[in-house]
Amino acid sequence: MKKNYVLILLTVLFTVSIQAQVVISQSVDPVSVTESGVACWSAPPTGTGEYRDNAFLRSYTMSVFGITEDFGVTSVEYGQGAADDGKLITVNLYTATSEDLTTATLTLIGTATHVSAAIDDLTLISVSLTATIPAGSIVALEVSAADGGTNVGETYFPGYNTAGENGISYLVSAGCGLTTPTPTADIGQAANQYVMNIVGSTLSVDSFTLDAISVAPNPATNYISINFPASISDFTTELYDITGKLVLKSSNKERLDVSQLQAGIYILRISTNDGTISKRITKS
Repeated sequence: MKKNYVLILLTVLFTVSIQAQVVISQSVDPVSVTESGVACWSAPPTGTGEYRDNAFLRSYTMSVFGITEDFGVTSVEYGQGAADDGKLITVNLYTATSEDLTTATLTLIGTATHVSAAIDDLTLISVSLTATIPAGSIVALEVSAADGGTNVGETYFPGYNTAGENGISYLVSAGCGLTTPTPTADIGQAANQYVMNIVGSTLSVDSFTLDAISVAPNPATNYISINFPASISDFTTELYDITGKLVLKSSNKERLDVSQLQAGIYILRISTNDGTISKRITKS
């Protein structure tokens, strides 16, 4: 189960209508975080524990992933190997002039921040980030952990797994003499292939079919009926309470029994081949 999912889940579910989400990743396994990678720092016991600037990057050619249209980014994900509480992480999304980041020119198109917590070690972190990737682009995702100076207890180390990779990971750290993106293999750390994903959807997907889905009655007492346009025959439904807990799930059922649920606000998420739509439901 991914950490930080309650807040992200509620953000997604309260959206009136979204297209089917696509995960862009260079990792064969884009979910698991089983290892903690290296970063530039003065490691104890021989060092002082000071943490220097580190930026971890991966690049993605969108057409390789079958994306040939403008792509709307809704979030980015990255593995946290290990981190101290309170470490500020900045995630940046760029367009790049080439997939080889050692020579690419980067242009910033989106940025967001996250404050790390040690309890999230060896998990996948999701951070909301809104950006549009133009059709035909190469993009770079950067996870940046700032220089802690002479302070200790301000570390962040990237997360990865050993399932396999389809691209190169890069490290930048002026404190260790890496002033430009450097492949991890070039510094003797070939295993450090970071889990870093871009999440979103193509912007040309037609959402009219999804908007035609209706739910009644609302408020509901015993049952909810879902009305679909004729073009939709295969779907799944998930009902979440206000905390993000899944309380009901079914496949291809147009009538849901909610009689045993407590009164309150729920989010009904309906997933189809045309995408996903969420409805706010009141149980009376």
